[in-house]
Amino acid sequence: MINQELYPAIFQRKSVRSYAGAPLNAEQLTAIKAEIAAVQPLFSNERFQLELAPAKEGWRIYGYCEDTAPSNANLGYVLQQLDLSLHQMGLGRLWFGMGRNPRAGHEKPGLSYAMCLKVGNPEGEIARELSDFKRKEIAEVIDDEADYALFEAVRLAPSARNSQPWHFAKTDSGYHVFCEKTSGVMKMVGLGRMNQVDVGICLCHAALAFGQEGKAFVPSVVEGVDAPDGFYYLLTLQAA
Repeated sequence: MINQELYPAIFQRKSVRSYAGAPLNAEQLTAIKAEIAAVQPLFSNERFQLELAPAKEGWRIYGYCEDTAPSNANLGYVLQQLDLSLHQMGLGRLWFGMGRNPRAGHEKPGLSYAMCLKVGNPEGEIARELSDFKRKEIAEVIDDEADYALFEAVRLAPSARNSQPWHFAKTDSGYHVFCEKTSGVMKMVGLGRMNQVDVGICLCHAALAFGQEGKAFVPSVVEGVDAPDGFYYLLTLQAA
């Protein structure tokens, strides 16, 4: 089960772009490795790989997975757990590196590079006020007013270019989850894959919010689900 102690970080975290000159020490690196080992997947059968490695500036956690919608979402789900846990450790984090694989040859067979998190000692604040978040209105996230408070955590999830490419539709036993379509240049530069990673990020927030309400959902992929205009069906969360 996902670590519910991560929940408060949702309402404080922010991307950190300025880092102090002091490098991560051995104790911090050991703690980061422990957090990497503790992440919980969205799909237990999806393969992924997380690699902590030095870069030109500080350290990065490189994420690899199969280039399929469930696998990309699964990777976003586990990486966002690290974003939140490293925030709670007082470290700076930045979603970084969409596109070219910066460490080609380090991935396991069948997996490809998708995204990484930059991590280091921050220069300045790592938290923000709730009023500082710039996000879509909650009605664009979930189509049921009764769920607005529950889905506030989902609304606050980070995403590439702050596009928030997700939408949820309530069902009798859970929620259908949709991803925004991409085309043209955005698709060519890999934003389609990143959108799927982003949906996994918001599903991490959803799992934490559901857990706070004593709820649990199991992800599955079902046939014949109609998507709203501009979106395609990704997966369904069924009540456990």
